[in-house]
Amino acid sequence: MDIALAADVAWLVSIPVVALLIKFYLPGYIKEKGKNLATKEDIAGITDQIEQVKAEYSKQLELYKSEIWKSQQNYLLLQEETKLKVEAFKKAVVDVAKITDLINIYQLHSSSSEMHSAIAQMAHDKGNEEVVKASWDMHLEEKGKAAALYTKFRELIVELGSTFALFSVYFDSTLTESLYKILTMAHGAAELKMSPAEFRERLDAEYSKGHDLNVIRQIVGTHYDTLWDVKPITAEANRLFQLMKDHIKLSGNEKNAPHKS
Repeated sequence: MDIALAADVAWLVSIPVVALLIKFYLPGYIKEKGKNLATKEDIAGITDQIEQVKAEYSKQLELYKSEIWKSQQNYLLLQEETKLKVEAFKKAVVDVAKITDLINIYQLHSSSSEMHSAIAQMAHDKGNEEVVKASWDMHLEEKGKAAALYTKFRELIVELGSTFALFSVYFDSTLTESLYKILTMAHGAAELKMSPAEFRERLDAEYSKGHDLNVIRQIVGTHYDTLWDVKPITAEANRLFQLMKDHIKLSGNEKNAPHKS
């Protein structure tokens, strides 16, 4: 048998074998490959779903953390606001009490200063140099005290102005109006109620009646005391303090009130 014939025989024999392979093995192979391919696709789908769940969970977690942070910030802001309100109340109570006392003392020194200045002028006109010196020295001393007190008064007015600004933001209009009224009344109460010329005129009138300097000083001083009065400020201050108490009680009741579900 030559080589060509052998090759033909081998090719003819291989045809049935290949056919058998195609018939019995290839469908199973293709089916198994299909299963493997489907399994990979299923795994990929499951993986995608897992990743989506993880992404959604991360998103929800970030939102939750954000809400927690916002709640904490709101709580801190509320605490700061409460603290600010308490400090504003304390400041108002202290400064209003201070300013009424300060006006009393300021008026005493301010009026005494003008009184001694007028007496020094009277004494100078009458040639009594001893009284001139003593009265002028008292005038300067009282004037210095009054000036120092007025500086403190202005400082308190500025502080109360700041407190008033806080009241206008955080409290109701009744409290704000009361504090504003006190500020306005304080300015009026601190003003000198008699001019230097009026002091001199009244002193001359009493002196012409034959009174000595001590007596006329007392008479004119008593008259001056009738021209100014801090009682209205004190009354309004007491009203402000009562309004504050009512506000605190009301705020406390609102906090303790049951919440509707």
